[in-house]
Amino acid sequence: MKLYINTTSPFVRLVRLAIAEKGLAGRVETEIVDPWGDAEPFLRANAAARVPTLVTDDGTPIAEALLILRYLDAIAPEPSVWPARDLERTLTVAAVALGAIEAATSIIIGRKSSPTFDSDAVGIKRHRTMREGLMRLDAMPPRDFADRPDIAGYAAVTVVDYIGFRFPDRDWLADLPTLSAWRERQQQRESVASTQPYA
Repeated sequence: MKLYINTTSPFVRLVRLAIAEKGLAGRVETEIVDPWGDAEPFLRANAAARVPTLVTDDGTPIAEALLILRYLDAIAPEPSVWPARDLERTLTVAAVALGAIEAATSIIIGRKSSPTFDSDAVGIKRHRTMREGLMRLDAMPPRDFADRPDIAGYAAVTVVDYIGFRFPDRDWLADLPTLSAWRERQQQRESVASTQPYA
């Protein structure tokens, strides 16, 4: 299999975390691409030119992180991205983190087209979503990876690190002791350490 990635995308990281936790790293070749560069092989795999995009062993392209995660669960069921036990809470926590990820990426992309995006109505709402999302994760953190890696943990570690990476002007966890302690406990997890975003 081939996974088209870049080194900063939080959506790529969701997939890479699952690949690592499922023991699939040896079966997946990664290729770094510039989503804005429109390279022909990448465009053939995904007309939207979005990362991540997975090309399966038989050449079938699968785009969009959540759909790729669904496929990974089908070919390597354990540990499940979508565990049956406590599924409702897992999905609730994941939704909060995914919403904050969407807000953060919306700001980064919005800044490309408008230098005032942060202070525009949409930008203000996106900043609020990031802050509120982190506060809610502090109130209901996911399980530790050592207990059970799943979509809630993948999304929570991704959003904490992505916001810190893209918006380094403040300590986002300074007033969130539960979430801060949770993130610190995941630090030694190989999947977490090896998938950190970088420019």
